[in-house]
Amino acid sequence: MRLIFSVLSVIYISGIFILPRVIPSSLLSEVWNPYSLLHIPLYGVLILLSFGTNLTVLRIVSPISPSFFVPGGIASLVGILDEIHQTYIPGRDSSITDVMLDITGITLTAIFVHFFQQRRKK
Repeated sequence: MRLIFSVLSVIYISGIFILPRVIPSSLLSEVWNPYSLLHIPLYGVLILLSFGTNLTVLRIVSPISPSFFVPGGIASLVGILDEIHQTYIPGRDSSITDVMLDITGITLTAIFVHFFQQRRKK
């Protein structure tokens, strides 16, 4: 099962780096990019896949526990590297806002997993 989640994670991360090259820059607006909100669910799914690569980590005690930091750190690093990668794509730019949206998606998903586990225990 761990192998399946690892392969899915690699495919997913590859998609994250390929997707900015596929979306035409004409779809992006100058002032506000509504596609930026897609970072929240995109990185939420990524952290779920990261949790799945180590099924014991899926039992996080709280969103600020050490069991959250490894998958959360990996997903955050991917988000930062993706923004750096976008600086080299014509018509795209990097944004600290996108990194913050990535971290928001990661944190919200960790909180959701935590509450789901607490509810399942009851």
